Amino acid sequence: MGVPRELSVLSRLLDDPSPVVQSAVLDRVRQAGDEGMRWLEKLASESDLSGPARDLLRRLRTPEAASLAFLAIARDRDANVEDGLLYLERIIDPSLPDNALRDDLDKLGERARGLLVSPSDIRSRLRTLSRVIFGEKGYRGAEEGIGDPENTLLSHALKTKRGNPFALSLLYLLVARRGGLELCPVDLPGRFMVGYFNQKDDPIYVDCFAGGSFRTPDELRLALRENDLPDDNELLGPTDTRTTLARACRILGTQYAEKGDAVRTQTFLDLAAALVGKSRHGRR
Repeated sequence: MGVPRELSVLSRLLDDPSPVVQSAVLDRVRQAGDEGMRWLEKLASESDLSGPARDLLRRLRTPEAASLAFLAIARDRDANVEDGLLYLERIIDPSLPDNALRDDLDKLGERARGLLVSPSDIRSRLRTLSRVIFGEKGYRGAEEGIGDPENTLLSHALKTKRGNPFALSLLYLLVARRGGLELCPVDLPGRFMVGYFNQKDDPIYVDCFAGGSFRTPDELRLALRENDLPDDNELLGPTDTRTTLARACRILGTQYAEKGDAVRTQTFLDLAAALVGKSRHGRR
């Protein structure tokens, strides 16, 4: 019996009050993995069984389960940073649906893609993308409350159009990729950015907290020296998904510490420590 048919049969049992039946349904959905979760999400949003489906989702999605899924994604060499960010946020809000980030990013990407089709140099295309995100759509740096953990979360940035350098940089990067621009995260101390790298020209750095302003390598080296940091090329290079997600954990751990949330502080700092050993470098 195929999984879709089995899941269809399970729908008849969702509102059965028997604890034995409910436990069996939970076990079967767990066995179905992502397909089972998508099936439950659809029922929760579209069917007469939305109440029982939401109850099951709450029981299946816990911060602990999200932490394990997040680590599995972050440790995968072929990991998708967008998937990692979704599970990172589910540690805080386990009820987030699969499309919590995707739908808004797709809309922004569709708009950007329509303007980036004509041949032009990379700087012109980046300026066009910045005009869409920071001009037309009105995304901005969260000057007030920049230390609030919400401002690190991509879903919050998409909803409020405000975020810290990390959230805005990842938003910019994921929209750029949907528009055909392959940018990379840059794990600079103090100001997370994105960059365009090729073998022929100097990198182009985009400071998303400053409305998409371009930064040169020399400007960034000067900023590093002014903060008593080495201005070596490693700090200016592209970073991998694992390091990017570790940076998110360190930021959140620090922010929750400042808010006095000891449990979430420990959760995110432990996740960062679990990732940083094999990442390219680790920093707050």
